[in-house]
Amino acid sequence: MSTFLQFWDGLELWLVTLPFPLQVVIMLAMGLPLFLACAVLVEKLADVVVSRFRLLVSSRPAETGKEVR
Repeated sequence: MSTFLQFWDGLELWLVTLPFPLQVVIMLAMGLPLFLACAVLVEKLADVVVSRFRLLVSSRPAETGKEVR
């Protein structure tokens, strides 16, 4: 674990010492695929939740031959 943390500290230090426009380009190149994947996952999860709630409130055909009195 300490090896990974040393690597991460070195990477962070390297990124912080870069000029700001280059930092933005690197973060967008790394972040956009991650943000896109998160957005797709959230959309699919929302579709599942909405479809389950629609099943709860959907109208069902009336049973024939039975009257409610």
